[in-house]
Amino acid sequence: MTKRFSRPLRGALLAGACLLTLPALAQQTSAPAQQQNFNKTNITPGEFQAYNTFDHRYDGLVGTPYLQKGWTPAKVKLADKRELVGAPARYDVYRRVLVVQPYAGKKDSVWLDVTRMSEFTLLPAVPGQPERLFVPFASAPDAEKKAAFVEVLYQGTSGHALLKLPRKVMVKANYQGGYAADRRFDELVDRSEYYLRRPDGSAVEVKLSQKSLAGAAPTLAALGQTKRNIKTEQDAVEALRAAEAGK
Repeated sequence: MTKRFSRPLRGALLAGACLLTLPALAQQTSAPAQQQNFNKTNITPGEFQAYNTFDHRYDGLVGTPYLQKGWTPAKVKLADKRELVGAPARYDVYRRVLVVQPYAGKKDSVWLDVTRMSEFTLLPAVPGQPERLFVPFASAPDAEKKAAFVEVLYQGTSGHALLKLPRKVMVKANYQGGYAADRRFDELVDRSEYYLRRPDGSAVEVKLSQKSLAGAAPTLAALGQTKRNIKTEQDAVEALRAAEAGK
């Protein structure tokens, strides 16, 4: 006689059968894919922690934690001297980590912080654009900022360097109470800072103006002798380069 089971019981038995086949299926699908980015450096998939992204389905958050939109090929120098070249990456300014997709053909991401890297470079996605070099802010005047990376906008021959510290500040929602600003979203706002690193290794915060730069670099006499209209990062770079040349 054929034994019949109720519909709920049949469903449970089928689910159990599926579970029994999962280990074999996992063995088939978990075989290592071509890892063209990390194989050359002998880096194993379990060496770094997994990266948990922001959940952008949350309607209460406006803005992005990243330096720029999308993924950019990167060149990374690890703290142990190994290098990773060409893997898609993006810098999470808010958490101060570089998010990397190290395995070719896979979307899995890992994060690298200041303890794991000596520097990283965002390579141009379009030919002709400049590379962007980032180094740990070891000379930061505030201890809290030493865990961040700064972009080297200019490295001079006299030991002066113009650094940009990307920052994202969380502005919390404020819509409750009689004097609330009716801000109904948390927002990540850009608050980048600029620093001049001097030959003695110290760094002082500056603004993009001739007065501020000249005050931070007293040994560059030419910086304050010729009137310059400094409003942009490139203006500041050109002023420092001319001052180092004595112009």
